[in-house]
Amino acid sequence: MHKLDTMKKNSRWYLLSEVIKLGRLPFLGAGLILYATGAVLAGIGRGYLPPDQFIIGYAIVMPAHLSVSYSNDYYDFELDNPEAATPYAGGSGVLQRHPELRGFAWKFSVILISVSITLAVIYTFIYRNPAVLLLAVTGNLLGWFYSAPPARLSYRGLGEAATALTGFIFPAMGYSVIKGAIDTPVILFSIPIMLLQLVFIINVEIPDLREDLLGGKMTFPVRMGVPASRAVMALSSAAATVGLGLLEISPNFDPRISFPTIALLSLTVTVPCIYYYLHGSGEVNVKGSEVVMNSLIAFGVLDLLYLISVLVMQ
Repeated sequence: MHKLDTMKKNSRWYLLSEVIKLGRLPFLGAGLILYATGAVLAGIGRGYLPPDQFIIGYAIVMPAHLSVSYSNDYYDFELDNPEAATPYAGGSGVLQRHPELRGFAWKFSVILISVSITLAVIYTFIYRNPAVLLLAVTGNLLGWFYSAPPARLSYRGLGEAATALTGFIFPAMGYSVIKGAIDTPVILFSIPIMLLQLVFIINVEIPDLREDLLGGKMTFPVRMGVPASRAVMALSSAAATVGLGLLEISPNFDPRISFPTIALLSLTVTVPCIYYYLHGSGEVNVKGSEVVMNSLIAFGVLDLLYLISVLVMQ
């Protein structure tokens, strides 16, 4: 009897670990970086960054971002192939191993969205900042309908546009909770970030090309092929680098921010994107996609650390 109870407990712990894997927690890091970047940018303009508002704001963002992993795996259940999955593409594979968790994934995603919007309503009531509620609702809707019917954005060729828009939503949320509003600086700053988010989504779609094609998912690589996808990534990353540099001439930012420095940092993304475009064979290159993914993470971290240094030294 004791041995049987131990097996049951181990089974519960195993299922809990699978539920956690289903959430793909490492992806939360990217959202936190984008959110924090917007918050620090606002902190530089404001003169300080209130930690309580930063934490409350992220408490709105985090469950919304986490919900996407659960809802996407639920609605992409028939499409995802665990054998073809990579650390950042192809789904978690958990529901394929445990179909009994599908109902939980859907319900938990709805709960997370409800928590996010409820906290946004409370924040808006306390701080009189309706922009936070608008961003929270928009972000949750985009995350849910990325795969969910009736919109199914990623199945209708709109997944790239939806993901690019998160390059505004995440930083704008961080900026808004600190500054109290959305204004010109965060809009201008978000344009190159949206271009990099476009690089991100096309990059993670390339390894999924075969499964997406078989499943009827109309991603950009499915519609246009790998060479065109690599070309768009190269052009978007280069445009982001140029755009970041041009922000130096804008009078809307604190003069202590060196946008040429940030533009140089963005070359960590632009260089590998151009390299794999010029040297690609037209075939899916998982290793190349991993390099680009790591370069995006590196730029996000370096950019954030640079802005933090500006904030601290003022």
